[in-house]
Amino acid sequence: VSDGGRSTRGMQIFVEGLQAATYSRRLLHFLWESERIRVRAFQCFVLNCLLFLGSQVVMEYLIMPAIISLLHLSPITSQAQQPVQRVLSLLYQLLWVYPAYFISFLVSCSWYEEIASRTYALHFGKRREVKQNFAGFVLVLRDEAWRFLLTYGFLLQTHALLHLVPYVGWVLHIVSLSWYWSFFCFEYKWSLHGWTIEQRVAAVEEQWLFLAGFGLPLALTSVAFSTFVSYGIVAFLFPLFVVLATISEPRVHTPSRWLPRRLPLFNLPKRLGLLVVRALSRRIRQPGHATAQQQAVGTGAARTCAE
Repeated sequence: VSDGGRSTRGMQIFVEGLQAATYSRRLLHFLWESERIRVRAFQCFVLNCLLFLGSQVVMEYLIMPAIISLLHLSPITSQAQQPVQRVLSLLYQLLWVYPAYFISFLVSCSWYEEIASRTYALHFGKRREVKQNFAGFVLVLRDEAWRFLLTYGFLLQTHALLHLVPYVGWVLHIVSLSWYWSFFCFEYKWSLHGWTIEQRVAAVEEQWLFLAGFGLPLALTSVAFSTFVSYGIVAFLFPLFVVLATISEPRVHTPSRWLPRRLPLFNLPKRLGLLVVRALSRRIRQPGHATAQQQAVGTGAARTCAE
């Protein structure tokens, strides 16, 4: 098969990813099959769309215009009215928007995990429980810490594309956001499979075409509105995408001259994460010599980054 034919098939895999993210028939099937998934999805809608977004709509289109009208009727000069409006807006964000954001985020995360577990059980069967010993707990803790560094490093990389790359930076930003959201959607399934963080990263870098298509709707939604409005919409849509990700089977494309088999998306986040690990290790060793456990943890993180 020529490079042109392989590239065409690669684009077909991208479209397959997009179709998998919008396959409403399969989504409705799982919503119909499981009352728990329906309830949690509805709760996500109430919390994030009705309460979180609804309060912002009320504030922006009812309360603030009413306050502005009252200020116009008051003896306060027009120059003094603008600082008053800014102070009121700041107080609203500090006293309601940010607390509501963090609370809804924490509550929604627990619902997302429950939705993913239930979907996984319906699609793959009940997951076999594995007893966790102390060594396994340490490995899970290491993986979670490394995952945190990688995902936030990837997010920094995504925003750097927007601000540092001229002309096409916004396109690269949206594509990178697609991979970012796909990673989180599929991670529930990969975690239930028992995959390590290294295996999850490898899956993203090898299935990058399919995942670019799958995450595109969430990426476009996250940049189409203001920060908190986008959060409310994405927080409602996200559990639906988790269901679709759990039942999807991403395909790996045939490599060609223009479509490499594996795209090193996490190379820079790995390097940044390793710098953080080394800096923390130096700080820990400053009071005295490192213990064997500390050296093992640092060595494990460094080995993870190298892989």
